[in-house]
Amino acid sequence: MEQVPPRWIRRLVITPVVFVVALILAVASPLIHLVAAILDLLLDRKRMRLSRLVGIALAFCVAEVFGLFALFTVWVGSGFGLFMDRPFWVKANNLLAGQYMELVTRAINFFLDFEVALTFDTLPDGAQLLFARHAGPGDSLRLMKIVFRDMDRRCHAVGAAKLQWDPFLDIAGERLGFHYVNQNPAETAVELDHIRQLTAGMGDGETLILCPEGGNFTPGRRERRINLERSRGREHRAELAESLKYTLLPKTGGVMAAIEGAPQATVVFLGHAGLDDIHSFGALWRLMPLNRTVVAHGWAVSLADLPPDRAGRAQWLLDHWRRVDDWIDQTLTAQTAEGSSGRGC
Repeated sequence: MEQVPPRWIRRLVITPVVFVVALILAVASPLIHLVAAILDLLLDRKRMRLSRLVGIALAFCVAEVFGLFALFTVWVGSGFGLFMDRPFWVKANNLLAGQYMELVTRAINFFLDFEVALTFDTLPDGAQLLFARHAGPGDSLRLMKIVFRDMDRRCHAVGAAKLQWDPFLDIAGERLGFHYVNQNPAETAVELDHIRQLTAGMGDGETLILCPEGGNFTPGRRERRINLERSRGREHRAELAESLKYTLLPKTGGVMAAIEGAPQATVVFLGHAGLDDIHSFGALWRLMPLNRTVVAHGWAVSLADLPPDRAGRAQWLLDHWRRVDDWIDQTLTAQTAEGSSGRGC
């Protein structure tokens, strides 16, 4: 089980420490950038990798400083949190979180040198359940940015508990109805009930992000999932996991809990391709600058044909998830055929 400090420690200790450290680094950023640039000119003139990583880190520091200050301002303005649930302050927190995601994802795109081309099928205006692939650096933040900024909706999310170590994500997530879950919980039923309650309160203009894989895709993690299913005597599920090339076998529990809480919602499946070869810091270091376009596409699915029985629902999810996997395969194949090691998707 992932260990996250209690809320009072996160608020009274971790948040002030992170704010002060981030502020110091943000103020010193010109000097830090200069040192990184000099080292790159001496050792890595062609690729400037150290400067790129330093740029991303300092962008996070700047975003954290302004983000935490703005969250504090909203808390004071809302009567020291007394009226935080009022529509005006909910919208203020949503806009603030969207700006934060915009800043950090733009920094990641700029310094790593890649673009994102996002397309959607026609989407209804009501509540949405966004079930997304989870892979690549900055993936979680980019998914939230899509909902906050590209779709212009209020964002809820089910994310890993370790994200609470970041004060901005911890505080903003609490205000916006995020649920941070242990990826290997001791009491699964309790976590699923939290997800069910979260989606039950969703209305028009609201979207929940949930990644059915339960973790970031890597070839090693895929292999471990397959071996785990076999070790438990579930050969059929191991074969299903093997049939997916670019995604992990989806976990049914969280998806179905979200649907049970909001049966009126539209389900949106989202796939993306272009960061599939980056599974570690070492891989990222070798490939920088990326010089590529990441392609993302989402399609809406009606819940009208959702089977009533558990086995049928598991198969329904797998069928749609296989469509995500097939889309990634076709997209990467097309990129390779076009010689798109650089831009041109």
